Amino acid sequence: MKNACATFRQFHRRDFLRVGGASLCGVSLLDLLQARAQAAGQPTPKAKQLIVCWMAGGPPHTDMFDMKPESGSDYRGEFKPIKTNLPGLEICELMPKLAKMADKYTVIRSVTTMNKPGDHGRAPMYWLTGNPRLPSGTAKYPMYGSVVSKLRPGDDDLPTFTVLGKIDHHIKNSIASSFLGPAFNPFIFDPLESKDDIAKMLSPQIEAPAFARQTQLLQALDQRLRRQDGVDPLIAGLDKHQQTAFDMLRSPRLRQALDLSQEDDKTIARYKDSHLDKYRYPSGDPLHFLMARRLIEAGAPVVHFSLGYWDWHGENFVAGRQQIPMFDSGMSALLQDLDDRGLLDSTIVLALGEMGRKPKCGTGAKAGRDHWDYAQFVFAAGGGFQRGCVVGATDKLGEQVTDNFYKVESFGRTLYHQLGIDPDTIVRTLGNRPVKLIVEDAPIIKEALA
Repeated sequence: MKNACATFRQFHRRDFLRVGGASLCGVSLLDLLQARAQAAGQPTPKAKQLIVCWMAGGPPHTDMFDMKPESGSDYRGEFKPIKTNLPGLEICELMPKLAKMADKYTVIRSVTTMNKPGDHGRAPMYWLTGNPRLPSGTAKYPMYGSVVSKLRPGDDDLPTFTVLGKIDHHIKNSIASSFLGPAFNPFIFDPLESKDDIAKMLSPQIEAPAFARQTQLLQALDQRLRRQDGVDPLIAGLDKHQQTAFDMLRSPRLRQALDLSQEDDKTIARYKDSHLDKYRYPSGDPLHFLMARRLIEAGAPVVHFSLGYWDWHGENFVAGRQQIPMFDSGMSALLQDLDDRGLLDSTIVLALGEMGRKPKCGTGAKAGRDHWDYAQFVFAAGGGFQRGCVVGATDKLGEQVTDNFYKVESFGRTLYHQLGIDPDTIVRTLGNRPVKLIVEDAPIIKEALA
């Protein structure tokens, strides 16, 4: 009783106001007590920040990080393997920069969704939430960044969970929304595409009055209803989230992080070294790597962006010669810059897609690799992941996992573990239903961790 009373006395008056509605916004007094107790017993997280490079459509594992040069001509494709600075690891010849720094990252070859081939709707949601979330019919499990927003939010003048550009590749219903509610959805925008928007953000003195007017209008619209309900203290969290959205767009820290004119030409050239003016497939922009680095430097907890479109059913090697070098330049520059600034050890950097590509591709001029859900790669660096590590293996054709198989739930639990968040934490839906962050009790991928 003494310990419980001590915890109870730590609450301020505003805490009681916040939880007075029991389940409003999915928060109850029990939730707060549990969160306090869990936080007190949590180890110091290895990772403070997270970058996710999402490769929509499925990058070809046997053409990148799990090459099979001894397989038949209709399997191995056109690309040749090259040695890396990690003994025993060979990767695609189109990634010479990453080959020289293989001692900075981990390649996981043994985590797969095992979905029905071609299930584009399920795989991205599964990978990005750690639970088998479907477009409909299952709980709307939150993305990792949304969970960080709820349990370990960053400063008010930076978004906790930033998405640069498109998020819903191959997803029928938006993955951005979840049962945690809109207050924890990602902040989605693309200053590289919306030139007018970034110009406005870089000229805050012009836009500030307009933002103020919009804030006042929203407050006026809410005022009468909230007087009638008498629940102002209980929905203060939603008011604060709304205000924070305006504040972020006026934030000097955010504007500075997004202002690439502060980077010298040589730095920008490193990130764009292999970027072409024209692509046969949507390519994404390697400057998202640079923008992610700047947001991490500014203190943003989670940054997510998509790099192109990797759904190659034909002309696999034409597309590969365009897009794989772009990944090589952008990712190698990001890792080197984070390491040079002392940020890599505290920042998880991920690159993955929803699946791999079918190892058998044929030998014709337009040979392509179809969907393949039974083998793929996950690229992970920093944040407590081992430097210079390969986890798992596939058979001689790259078709099936033969060593250290893990489910996606294990990947999700590993991420939360490194971020200092207990994957068994109970959160509440807007309907007050208790749900574990990762529902299935799966093992952490210890072989990948330092």
